[in-house]
Amino acid sequence: MGFDLIFSDHGWLVYRQEQRRVELLQSEVAALKYRHELMARQVLRLRNDPHALEELVHRELGYVHSDEYVLMLSPEMQRQLDGNQ
Repeated sequence: MGFDLIFSDHGWLVYRQEQRRVELLQSEVAALKYRHELMARQVLRLRNDPHALEELVHRELGYVHSDEYVLMLSPEMQRQLDGNQ
């Protein structure tokens, strides 16, 4: 009977394994909820703040104003600059 209590299909070992799986899934759900909250905030900011949309277009699409300059670095130069920081 003790053997079945520990090693059966419904025993303690299976219970512990399932409990770990539940904990892992709960932490994954928490991370996804956090990510969802960040994305929801970003959506609200983009809807309500014209500067946020402009910033996004600049950053993601590389758009610049007529009075701005863009400095493009080779990958080698970028690595050198990153290494100095």
